[in-house]
Amino acid sequence: MEVTERPTEPITPAVTLPGARSLSIAACDVLLRQRGGTVVGIAAGPDVGKTTLIATMYELLHRRRMSSFGFAGSETLRGYEERCHLARLSSYASRPDTRRTPVGVGLEFTHLRIATSGGMRDVLFADRSGEHFQAILSRPAEVKEFAELHRSDAIVLLVDLARLVTDTHVTVSGVRRLFLAMDQGGVLEGKTVTLVGTKADVAMSSPRSTKAAREMTTLADELDRRASGRFSIGRHIIACRARSGSAVIGEGVEQLLAALLAGGPSRPRRVDDAWPPRPSELDLLMRGYRGARS
Repeated sequence: MEVTERPTEPITPAVTLPGARSLSIAACDVLLRQRGGTVVGIAAGPDVGKTTLIATMYELLHRRRMSSFGFAGSETLRGYEERCHLARLSSYASRPDTRRTPVGVGLEFTHLRIATSGGMRDVLFADRSGEHFQAILSRPAEVKEFAELHRSDAIVLLVDLARLVTDTHVTVSGVRRLFLAMDQGGVLEGKTVTLVGTKADVAMSSPRSTKAAREMTTLADELDRRASGRFSIGRHIIACRARSGSAVIGEGVEQLLAALLAGGPSRPRRVDDAWPPRPSELDLLMRGYRGARS
């Protein structure tokens, strides 16, 4: 039997593939006008699990690990492969990891085309560094510059369950302030808003563990009261990595995707040709809404 030896040269901790890693705002606008789709804004501070979530969603889809959804393509396939590389055996990493979104990178989008029982759905996930959201905590008025939150059909607010358990006050305060900044900035009205607890594999020894779930429920109830019936807040707990002693990945991810797609597909909108000579990020993403109102 032939034995394949492990490479002796140092292993690069990440892989970079040629081609489009993400969609720019302009490319996102073109895709939405051609096909329609669901735009998901993800609000999260650094290292909460935003990139891990969208990478896990891709892995489960294209490996046929979701019972209700199928993988039907992606305009950012190389970007997803780069994000997933460090979590695969081929990376020779000592433990699963996810490549973080660099601080200097502005707003970008990843794309998934998903086969559902009702037909094909295009979903675009906003991707920006968690440090950008952390800055909102001290400068809440800057939320108006976050074009993807204004344009999104659904907004996911992530909370690190491990931190929620070990440093409850600070974690709750950060999530509360981010929520209030978005609410006061007018980006939550009429949206599907979902509070998602991440890293359950670390914070909960089993799906039945109570402490993290209890803190999550308390936080979700508080945000629901602050919404005052203007919009409802869904809640999900996910474990993108396998728990200790388990090989199951992506607990709760399929249920979260189902909730994000529950509102039905967003159709392409006809738009006029009148356009500012120097459109802003918000202009580009709101172009479809302008056309619908004209």
